[in-house]
Amino acid sequence: MKRRSALVIAIVLLALAIPAVASALPSMPSSKFGPSAGCGCHAALLSQWTPSMHAQALVDPLFVLKLEEGEAATNGGLGLYCNACHSPIAVMAGELTSVDQSAVSAVGLEGVTCDFCHQVTGTDGPLGNTSTAITGDGIKRAQLQDPQAPHAAEYSQFHETAEFCGNCHDVDHPGNGMHLEATYTEWKNGPYSAEGIVCQDCHMTPGPGVTKPNPGKSAAMGPDREHIYTMTFAGGNVGLGDSALAEERLKAAAELELDVPEVQESGDVAVKATITNVGAGHYLPTGLTEVRQMWLEVKATGEDGTELLNERRDFGSVLKDAAGKSPVELWEAVDFESDDRIPPKESTSNEYTFPMSSGEVTVEATLYYRSCSEEMAEKAGVEIPTTTMASVTKTVYASSEAMAASEEAAREDTGEGGGSTALPIVLGVLGVAALAVIGLAVFKRRKS
Repeated sequence: MKRRSALVIAIVLLALAIPAVASALPSMPSSKFGPSAGCGCHAALLSQWTPSMHAQALVDPLFVLKLEEGEAATNGGLGLYCNACHSPIAVMAGELTSVDQSAVSAVGLEGVTCDFCHQVTGTDGPLGNTSTAITGDGIKRAQLQDPQAPHAAEYSQFHETAEFCGNCHDVDHPGNGMHLEATYTEWKNGPYSAEGIVCQDCHMTPGPGVTKPNPGKSAAMGPDREHIYTMTFAGGNVGLGDSALAEERLKAAAELELDVPEVQESGDVAVKATITNVGAGHYLPTGLTEVRQMWLEVKATGEDGTELLNERRDFGSVLKDAAGKSPVELWEAVDFESDDRIPPKESTSNEYTFPMSSGEVTVEATLYYRSCSEEMAEKAGVEIPTTTMASVTKTVYASSEAMAASEEAAREDTGEGGGSTALPIVLGVLGVAALAVIGLAVFKRRKS
């Protein structure tokens, strides 16, 4: 009964809060924004944006699924709140209030599209929940200090700030204000912010991490520039975004170390697996962290195939409601029950033991990532693959002699066993060559 009362209160608060959330974006017709098809001069950048999650923001099957569930649970209390970030043009135009997209214009269906971002002028009110200031005046704004274009354009220092991204990448509960997503805040309170590295430096440059300068042209007929942004916005969505870029990003995000003894004759073997967030300026994982999945598996297997250790640790967050129940859905949440994600440039260690066997033991630690659970993907009708972020394998030997014998066998397999394999081959090749030379000389003498 208490939980039901808490949920009713949360729904009422949502209904009261939605008008304030919706008013963060001004009202304006979608005709003030051009479709991405009109950005042909920027064809290279357009081809980068097209497979991105920004382009798919409104039609992402996982988003649509959660929105449908949330709307049903809150009697329509979430539509404007969620859609404001996923299709701000459609919300400003009054074309989209819930899950029904039938009245959404073509440019509204493009989600977070070119002409929306390039007409942003700043932040309006507290940062987050689509706190975007936008004029709709048709002037295209970007980080170029000397824009040279056939259309109205001007330099925008705001487009070089993390706050530009933070307008949408901090999400607070519209009823109680709790931080549901805090990617911007995680960056702001972390070491990357202190070093002056902003979102664009990693997510809008080639490859994982900071790649600057990135010389090129922002338009086909434009001047060569020392540095331009890419429009990939690469994150960790392997299943729905640009899979190659997302996988590359995930594999560079974490470093995995595995500490085990080289030799142990008997007793319990101590295992220590350490994960360090080396490549992300925010927590691992980030975003909708009760949906994202990142987990560590540590296994130990004897040489006869016997499983000696099989452990899993999940990294993410768990939400709780006003009655203290967990896990719960976003719209029911009032706080986090737990949050054991890894902050930027920080590490977490996991320790285990297993009984040593009479032969050698293979120990493997692997860090995996998925954008959502298999159950959620199936419900949404999409395939979301599991990505191996990092993996380490080591061997524990039962004796020093066994380790030495294994190392010697490995050297022989690679032709490094004291020259015993390589030298005869070399001598054989030289012998064949010598015989060929002698034979040729004899042939020439007879002929003469």
